[in-house]
Amino acid sequence: MDKNHLRVLKKVKLFEGISETNIEKALLCLGRKTAKYEKGEIIIAEGEPVKDLGIVLSGSVQILKDDFDGARAIIAQFYPSELFAEALACAQARKSPVTAAAAANCEILFIPFLRISNVCDNVCGFHTKITMNMMKILARKNMLLNNKIEHLSKRSMREKILSYLTEESRKQNLKEFNIPFNRNELADFLSLDRSAMSRELGKMKEDGLIDFDKNRFKLKV
Repeated sequence: MDKNHLRVLKKVKLFEGISETNIEKALLCLGRKTAKYEKGEIIIAEGEPVKDLGIVLSGSVQILKDDFDGARAIIAQFYPSELFAEALACAQARKSPVTAAAAANCEILFIPFLRISNVCDNVCGFHTKITMNMMKILARKNMLLNNKIEHLSKRSMREKILSYLTEESRKQNLKEFNIPFNRNELADFLSLDRSAMSRELGKMKEDGLIDFDKNRFKLKV
């Protein structure tokens, strides 16, 4: 395993509490494979079966959902050391309800979920730890999904934007912070019209609620 990849994997929550040497052993035990994708390339297509979870080694990945009218919403975005598709892989989804696409040139490590959940033939000492880590990850992802539902449940556009920005501020423990989206992506993430959202951001700035420059925001409330 490449040393740069190992540095990334040491930050992955799936391998929390496991030494670098045992991470390499675990990858062999779990039957991992890697693949590279160019920006815009589909990693998991909507409607196809999902058996493997993905770990971003480099670049970034977006989870997308197309509405009946063709509008595309960004469900989530993932960066190096983050997992994606683990819930779908856990459920052994026969048809993925979403698309995973490369938001930038990226390299992904895939692990068959059943190799994590099933008893290890080699009786590896670290396998139980990986299984426990996986349970924690699934629980945390459920909490994050609830947070997004909370943003989208707000009645007004302003409330949705403030809800999201407040969460990012708390998560980063900063009043001034960067968000991982450009304007189009933020509008997709919050299921808002891009032009209307841009106008509302301008009004919020005039009203002294926020300040911003591109993807850097400052909460004033």
